[in-house]
Amino acid sequence: MLEPLFTAELDYQPGMAPLTSEGDGALVGSGDGAVQGPKLTGKLEWTLFEQPGSTVCAMAPVARITTGDGAQIRFDGRGFGTRPSPGDPSWRVAATLYVTTGDSRYSWLDGALALWEGEFNEATHHARYTAFLQPTLPAA
Repeated sequence: MLEPLFTAELDYQPGMAPLTSEGDGALVGSGDGAVQGPKLTGKLEWTLFEQPGSTVCAMAPVARITTGDGAQIRFDGRGFGTRPSPGDPSWRVAATLYVTTGDSRYSWLDGALALWEGEFNEATHHARYTAFLQPTLPAA
């Protein structure tokens, strides 16, 4: 069963430098936001790569969360966005996230898989996601 990890509010920031110049697809842009959850709270910076389409696009977000206690947690994602028609500004989005960190306080996240789902509004450049952590399997 997936465990709630955080909710995220993100905004596109024109002119913001990307976290990386290498990704899967075309560099679309970068932005910032915040995450809040039972075990993870902080600020988030992100860069998005896409293989654009009119109603379906493959997405590859890269993000860095800086927690309130100064830890840095990174994730790379692979997912899709869909919308009912080319003129509709609301995209439904889902992605699998691979999480890494070198901070021992968050070692439970290093190498973890998570999933996030939510929506992006193309007109307002605002996104809202909920992330869920896949529990680790017990050692064999």
